[in-house]
Amino acid sequence: MKTLNDEGAGTTSGRGPNSRTRPLTKSELRKENRQKTFARVEKSVTLAVQYPQLKTLAVDLLFCDQDIVPRGHGLRYRANLETAKSLLHFNCPSGMCKDGGFDLSNNLSSAVTERQKFVEGKVRCPGFRDQEDGKTIPCESFLHFKINLTFKSKAAATRRIQPANPARSLDTPDSNSETQ
Repeated sequence: MKTLNDEGAGTTSGRGPNSRTRPLTKSELRKENRQKTFARVEKSVTLAVQYPQLKTLAVDLLFCDQDIVPRGHGLRYRANLETAKSLLHFNCPSGMCKDGGFDLSNNLSSAVTERQKFVEGKVRCPGFRDQEDGKTIPCESFLHFKINLTFKSKAAATRRIQPANPARSLDTPDSNSETQ
């Protein structure tokens, strides 16, 4: 690309690594936003680390458009506590939604703190959509959810914190050696 310098002579300039020849399309912006959200989720700790008293977690999801029409069938998410992340985020199913998604992390956190076995609610997508006429409107997607929690007994939760094989004391004889 040729540019003019102060003396009026034309010089070529290279493009920087972040320069673009065209603006991002809407689908590329949505993809970029979802990648950022995914990276944020991946940086969070696992459910087993964040909530050691939790035994099982299952979430029933039903996505709706304009709070009336369900989008397909409902989903059931069963978390593997050892690998699932503590940031509980579900993407908005709308292909036109930007900066949307459903974050149920606060609902989960309060349910675990209060040791509730069942939480039900409805969340609106915070994203927005571009209409055909160029106007931007809020996303019309909703998520109806039911969180089912099972907790470990208090004794089992404290056992998990202790080491798996505590070293035996040298002063205490092994019970099997006395009988032989």
